[in-house]
Amino acid sequence: MASATIECDVCNEKFDSGNHKPLCLTCGHTFCFSCIIRLCDVPETKNCPKCREPISQDADQLPVNFALIPTNKISLPSAVGSQSKALCPQHQKALDYLCVDCVESVCFPCSRGTHATHKIEMIDDLLQDNEDTDDVWAKIRPTLQNKLDSVSSVVTLSDSLSGFIDDIIKLKPDFDGWKDLLLAQKVSTEQDLQAWEASGTSLDVNMRLDCKEILSRLKLNFGENGKLPEIKALLDAAAKTSASLELKTCELMPIGKPWIISSSDEGERALASLASNRQPSRLVVLSTHTRPIPGLGELLSRLAARHSGKISLLPLDYFWRPAGQSDGGMGNIVYNLRGKLTALYGHPFIARSGGFVYLKNCNIRLDCPADVRHFANYARDTITSVCCAKGVPNNVGTTLKEGGFEVNRWHFPDLNDQDVDWLSHILSSYSDNRHQNVELVLPRDHLSAVGARQLFQKIPNIRVLYHEPNAAHLTAACRDVHAAADCIELSTINILQWI
Repeated sequence: MASATIECDVCNEKFDSGNHKPLCLTCGHTFCFSCIIRLCDVPETKNCPKCREPISQDADQLPVNFALIPTNKISLPSAVGSQSKALCPQHQKALDYLCVDCVESVCFPCSRGTHATHKIEMIDDLLQDNEDTDDVWAKIRPTLQNKLDSVSSVVTLSDSLSGFIDDIIKLKPDFDGWKDLLLAQKVSTEQDLQAWEASGTSLDVNMRLDCKEILSRLKLNFGENGKLPEIKALLDAAAKTSASLELKTCELMPIGKPWIISSSDEGERALASLASNRQPSRLVVLSTHTRPIPGLGELLSRLAARHSGKISLLPLDYFWRPAGQSDGGMGNIVYNLRGKLTALYGHPFIARSGGFVYLKNCNIRLDCPADVRHFANYARDTITSVCCAKGVPNNVGTTLKEGGFEVNRWHFPDLNDQDVDWLSHILSSYSDNRHQNVELVLPRDHLSAVGARQLFQKIPNIRVLYHEPNAAHLTAACRDVHAAADCIELSTINILQWI
């Protein structure tokens, strides 16, 4: 049964008898006329925002829920208990959905906005006995466990700090007694100083005696408090615990230094730092196949909203994705943030409609022959990198070479032994001159020791080969066949040298 409300859950506008008149869908949920019109305009969104049941009727055929239209005399009450329900802080809508990628509750506008490319589930559906949701439940559990571990750590530190405070309070009477003694000596010393200054140079007998007493008191010790070392030790321990507590709750990024964001946790630290008016000298976001950042699009949108400068983006998990796999909406994310990006390495797509191709810094991925033909129409002198997915024709190198393109670095994900001939044919146009060196990047390579040796034999002008950690087959082949080449691990530090 739908809850009574006086405003539309999609646009947050109050119901009226005009463009926001409440229309009741066949599933029983009610939304305003304007929102239903917009939903029906796009086939992909022609569903109820609450239960996703298809909207089978046109807006002018749906019944008006007159009970929800306020009159001048009567103001309809809000839904019972609505004040206690958590709302989206951005849109003030009910958090009825779960973003599975981010493991975060979201409202309907968020599910169509910053989380548009993510997997979204209705929370009510997850609470049903359904085997299809088992993977979602399995993903939620480690998130809860991480939260529990983090909170438990803070609780432990808080208990320790509370214990230090209790011990210090017990020692307070002794400390106050020592403080009173110091105050008495302070007053006495002030009086001695005044008497000394008043004595002048001519001293009578009484004054001489007073001065003698003052001189004797110069050596007077301040008085030691036996509890003072214990108090100091407790204060030092409490200070260290307090610092650890601050580190656990919010460790901010350094001001004016480069910030490298390669995980969700680092992204949240950066956002907290930006909220505290800290700014980096450069902000770099790196997402790789071994350390992908869940909800990368949403994180980038949040960073762009708070960061006053521009962002260097390396979405290499998309750039190196397996052949035939979609870019997951990264193309739209890049397009929407194009004004906030100062460097982009690994652009994951070439748009085939509207004539739009993003060529700043010129890192392209080719998935099929159409990509090659499309790109060849654009004149550029240098391409920083080309990623060749399996399926592109082996004349890619010839096409680019004849077009006058100079390529600095070639990426071949998921390379097998049987792909070596294909790779060498692509690079043949760039290998005919031994003075023209080649850089290769092999993410997730599946080469054997024999295939690795064939790679170096067929491409003798390899200058640098970037490989996964523990690639003994590649380093051994490089040492035996082409010792002049450098084998470099695909680490964060080495990847950042590309921008």
